[in-house]
Amino acid sequence: MILANTLTFDLDVALMNESTIERDNRRIPEGGSEQATITPDSTDGNAKVALRVRGLCKDYQLGTESVRVLKGIDLDVPRGDYVAIMGPSGSGKSTFLNLLGGLDSPTAGEYFIGDRDVAKLTDNELSAIRAERIGFVFQAYNLLPQLDVIENVEVPLAYNGGMTANDRERTKRLTDLVGLQGRTEHRPTELSGGQQQRAGIARSLMNQPEFILADEATGNLDTATTEEILDLFHDLNRKGVTIVMVTHEEEVAQRARRIVRLRDGQIESDERVRGPSLENPVDSFQSRQGSPSRLFLRLRDVRVGMKTLLMHPLRSMLTILGIFVGVASVIWLLAISEGIAEKANAQIEELGAKNIIVMTSRPSSEESDGKKVYFYGLTEEDCWLLKQNIPSVDLVIPFYRNNGRQFRYSDRVTVGEINACTPEYRDLYSLRLRQGRFLHQRDIDTADNVCVLAAEVADSLFKYEDPIGKSIQVVDDFFRVVGVVEAREELDSVEDTSRSQDFSDNVYLPIETYWRRYGEAYSVGNNGGRALSQITLRLKDQNDAVATGQAVEQALSRSHLFTDYKIGVPLKLLEQAKNTRLMFIAMMGLLAGISLLVGGIGIMNIMLATVTERTREIGIRRALGARRVDITRQFLIETVLLSVTGGLTGILAGLTCNHALEWFRWFLNKGFPELMESLPETVQTMEPIIIPWSIPLAFGISVLVGVLFGLYPARRAAIMRPIDALRHAG
Repeated sequence: MILANTLTFDLDVALMNESTIERDNRRIPEGGSEQATITPDSTDGNAKVALRVRGLCKDYQLGTESVRVLKGIDLDVPRGDYVAIMGPSGSGKSTFLNLLGGLDSPTAGEYFIGDRDVAKLTDNELSAIRAERIGFVFQAYNLLPQLDVIENVEVPLAYNGGMTANDRERTKRLTDLVGLQGRTEHRPTELSGGQQQRAGIARSLMNQPEFILADEATGNLDTATTEEILDLFHDLNRKGVTIVMVTHEEEVAQRARRIVRLRDGQIESDERVRGPSLENPVDSFQSRQGSPSRLFLRLRDVRVGMKTLLMHPLRSMLTILGIFVGVASVIWLLAISEGIAEKANAQIEELGAKNIIVMTSRPSSEESDGKKVYFYGLTEEDCWLLKQNIPSVDLVIPFYRNNGRQFRYSDRVTVGEINACTPEYRDLYSLRLRQGRFLHQRDIDTADNVCVLAAEVADSLFKYEDPIGKSIQVVDDFFRVVGVVEAREELDSVEDTSRSQDFSDNVYLPIETYWRRYGEAYSVGNNGGRALSQITLRLKDQNDAVATGQAVEQALSRSHLFTDYKIGVPLKLLEQAKNTRLMFIAMMGLLAGISLLVGGIGIMNIMLATVTERTREIGIRRALGARRVDITRQFLIETVLLSVTGGLTGILAGLTCNHALEWFRWFLNKGFPELMESLPETVQTMEPIIIPWSIPLAFGISVLVGVLFGLYPARRAAIMRPIDALRHAG
């Protein structure tokens, strides 16, 4: 036989001469109904008892009826014995073996493993006994499909303290022992039935058990493989390993040292073929050395979890997708909301927290009784009124704009906006000089015909010429260029505070010059005075902003027939914007949180389905010594792997927010230009700002979602009774 030739054992004690040992046959007389009496002769007086059973009963509930399967079994199994349990189907032999392995609990009776009363053991203590003292060999092999042979053989180590430095070498010797050389990296689906059973036997020996429980270990094998497995059992028993084997084949039973026959849940006969092995159970291979590595054990759990998830790649990918979308949406939505809020805040801050802005506004039809009003808005007199009557005002900056005017130099013409202003206008809007100077106070005092050009206007009119000192025609008069300002970004409108300002086409004139040259023709305000588009009041203390705004409104209401002005307080708007920003972020976060919640529900759904599919695997792990916490941990690791993978990929996607938004805008511009133009300017121009804390927040939430939504399926898997899980047909 192949296995027989591979097994080499060093026997320290001479084997008993099996031909000289009498068979002790005890059978129930014909027509008898009493259970056979087990006398001390059925055991060896010098052998310690490995298993002791007294009055063992097992009932099953079928609907409302209770069915007794085992009916008061008494049995002692000494160490070194090799017991074959036989009986017809329904005799209770598999049930009895499950009770011996601690996979099921008896209805009545006593069961001792060595000197330990199984009835008094906790679930964890029973798991420890299965991990340390019992090796299971199953008829259906029960290898884990996601693991190769080496990993399957090493599974019991995970529940017996972990891996030591020499365990991998020892695993290889075990697989060599059972004749699996060259097949150790294959998965169960790539092995024959005999090879799977050999792997199961190697696994049962991994933790150096005191005894092996084999349930129909050769039931699915051909004759040659059956002989090889029985030779292996025989040689293991000769070294002192106690074996209890359930079989329905007489030839297989005859290889044992003792045959116990069951019928109708009772021992029909107990036949001693030969005495127990006198050899003390020792490790025939090599004792485990070194301390088990917990870190390696946890890493192994992670690796097993990854292999399990990869068995169903599409399902795992779809589950990950839910977390991916949730995490990416957290980062994206918060980044977009922060970008919008930042742009709005920047616009308001640019107006100045110490400023109050008063703008000309057309009176409402209700105020004018539906009549057309020709003279309305702010005037020069309003500047002096506010400066003299409001003590908190430090500086008054008037400004008037006139759109759609032609500017000409030689044969070149461009259209733009006249900005009639004072020197303070430059600081107010942070204009930077490219050439020359800005307007001076003496230009205002003398009403000089000087101007300052925006860079785009200068480039359009003068091309490569130096504009300084040259004159351009504005409407019907000429103005000498004294400076050019750098281009700056457009200022968006702020509701009820300031209008949008495009600085690219501006020509800046002294306000006194403008009033004298064009005022009467183009710019008449309230009561026929010199019109202004805007008055900016700079305050001595920004804390007075709100009160000053109220004072400005009272002052203007007394001098204007209509409410032809709007008063904006940037500081007040800034505070409102901050509150709005927080609310906006909260709403975006809520939407993203809902996405993560949906992803978590997806994880729970998938894991519940996985638990059902892998019920038998749970039973196998429990039979090999896994505690409930080990089962919980394994399933939680898988859910965390799903959520962490979704979280990490979601973070990577979230970091591409700026590029993705740019691409989306390009797509809208190319494919749907009208839709793009209809969007608010802030949305068209804002840049997302990734909030640093959103990344760990999103990742932490994704892991938390994985744990919370994976905990129930994991606990559901862990509380399964081992025997129920093993019997699961899935």
